[in-house]
Amino acid sequence: MGKLVRAQAICNSEVAFIAWEADGAIDGCLGFMVTRVHLDANGMEIERRNLPAWVAFETQSNPDWEEQDTSVWPIQKFSWRDLTLRRSRDKLAIRPLDFSVRYEIVPVGLAGPGRPAVPASATAQPGKYKGKPIALHLCGAPVLSNVIRVSLRHGDAAAAFTNGILSTQNLRKQLKTPAGKAPTKAQVDKHIAKAGDAIREFLAGDVLPTLRLLFQRANDIGGKVLLALYELADDELIDLLLANQARLELILTTAGNVPPKKGSGKPAQWDTTNADARAALAKVLGKRLHSRWFNNSAHIGHNKFAVLLSSTGATEAVWTGSTNWTPTGLCAQTNNTVIVNSPDVAGLYRNYWQRLLADKLPTPKPQSAPLASNQGAALRSSNTKAFGFTLDQGQTAGSIWFSPNTAKVGTPATRTVPGDLADVFQLMKAAKQAIFFLVFNPGRTSDDEGDDLNTVVAAGIEFGRLDPGLIVTGAISDPTAVPGYVAPPKGAPKPKVKIPQLAIFKPAGAPNVLMIRAAAINDLIGDFQRELLSAGHAIIHDKIVVIDPMSEQDCVVITGSHNLGFKASYANDENLLIIRGNRSLALAYATHVLDVYEHYKFRAALEQQKREALLAGKKVPAQPTGKGFLQTRPDWQEPYFDGRKGREGAYFLSAPL
Repeated sequence: MGKLVRAQAICNSEVAFIAWEADGAIDGCLGFMVTRVHLDANGMEIERRNLPAWVAFETQSNPDWEEQDTSVWPIQKFSWRDLTLRRSRDKLAIRPLDFSVRYEIVPVGLAGPGRPAVPASATAQPGKYKGKPIALHLCGAPVLSNVIRVSLRHGDAAAAFTNGILSTQNLRKQLKTPAGKAPTKAQVDKHIAKAGDAIREFLAGDVLPTLRLLFQRANDIGGKVLLALYELADDELIDLLLANQARLELILTTAGNVPPKKGSGKPAQWDTTNADARAALAKVLGKRLHSRWFNNSAHIGHNKFAVLLSSTGATEAVWTGSTNWTPTGLCAQTNNTVIVNSPDVAGLYRNYWQRLLADKLPTPKPQSAPLASNQGAALRSSNTKAFGFTLDQGQTAGSIWFSPNTAKVGTPATRTVPGDLADVFQLMKAAKQAIFFLVFNPGRTSDDEGDDLNTVVAAGIEFGRLDPGLIVTGAISDPTAVPGYVAPPKGAPKPKVKIPQLAIFKPAGAPNVLMIRAAAINDLIGDFQRELLSAGHAIIHDKIVVIDPMSEQDCVVITGSHNLGFKASYANDENLLIIRGNRSLALAYATHVLDVYEHYKFRAALEQQKREALLAGKKVPAQPTGKGFLQTRPDWQEPYFDGRKGREGAYFLSAPL
């Protein structure tokens, strides 16, 4: 008869990931009651919060998606995400940062000799669901996790993440979406474009206050901000720049275009995303606004970074990441931002900012006309090497790559692996236990990539085959970037029945490689209602690779604006930040990857099931509706003891924290 033996937790500033282990199947166990225990500065317990739960037992139903807790609906997994670590899902309230918690996990289930009833919970809501209540009993002793500190800060680095997943039942509830319908983009846009809106603030997470803090720091020290942006269309952030214009110098590239109508004879309109912000800022910045014109589809100025300077012009800190300064970038995509508090690292970014400034591109006339711009040889040559640095008094090392970093753009037939990606691939190849990633669209990858490594997705497959024990887990936004994607033939008629694109990819010869695509619930299933997948093109917009995050020496975080494919290195203005040896930061980024991956995994499985049925000429399997998914038998545990499930959780128990 099994019992719990240990538990561990990791976190970032938004969520926690908890994993636990038993030495065998637990008799009568229907799941686990998980309690978050808040601690004071001395490590003494000050508050207990039973984690919320929304998924009912299969004999019950939760049609209005009312919150219960795990004393009513336990967790039928050996790992869990605490989504309410900071932010309530029902009221959108927020808990201030910098506090400590640990978790108590206890098995609960069927009645039996010596099993006391689960104590009454103040957060349970009897009568808020349909079906007969199931009386749960304690099936064994609890285990306690390690203590985690919930903070943005990780040594000299600070990391923030958006909550920009739209395909949630919680968003449906906040928008008061009628049963049977999905939220609309227009409904979401109304909230995310409005400064101070509770839904906007919730979805933006800590990224929005982090951007505000950047200018607060500049004002506090009488300093200046050197900013390089791709997309700028968020009214609140434009107002922030206007209010702080005296401390700002901005390189603003072009973004967005509207293709001409067929037969109109008119050219495409360029810079449609940034035109309004550019006009407003030009009035106050004058010569401190530097327009970088890429009115073509071959190149983009994809950077988003800011350098903080002191009152004397000395470098203080740098902000970078994947977040575009638009409502969708802040609120309707998964994104990250990192601030590195290092004069040396900030100095490297300032030098790059100055090189961008010196790389003069022609101004199109009129300004909406197409332009065959290409970065100059001097800029390309200066970016052909990595720039190294140390942090945390020499305890952390890292390097930065800037793009474009090849002599010329080249064609797919003539391209060699650029230096930045060669560096990334080498780090991935050296992974000892695990690689976790999130990508938007690094490029296409065949399902049999071999040695043709052109993206981190292809590299993950290759290295997972070379080392069958290596865990490679990740989520992809764009369907065309999922390995094995095949574009429909040009001119082919639209099919009568739309078959979903591949949503789960598990390559042959790599038993621990699993990649999933972002998806939403499109058909009613259980108590789940229809969801909105996106409010724009990107869904997952992060560009993240995390290597061996449990290792103090070997952990690596790779982030920045770089899409992690060849085009970013050859054709775009980009920055790629690599930080090695900061385990706290690596675990924060790993938590974000797992948060996104775990959310989309269930939805991807539904998409894949539908795809396989339609490809086989069968009817899509009828899904149960109006009922929960929790099993009323203890055999739900079996996949965790025969190897079918639990690999990610087991990894995060592989070393003490």
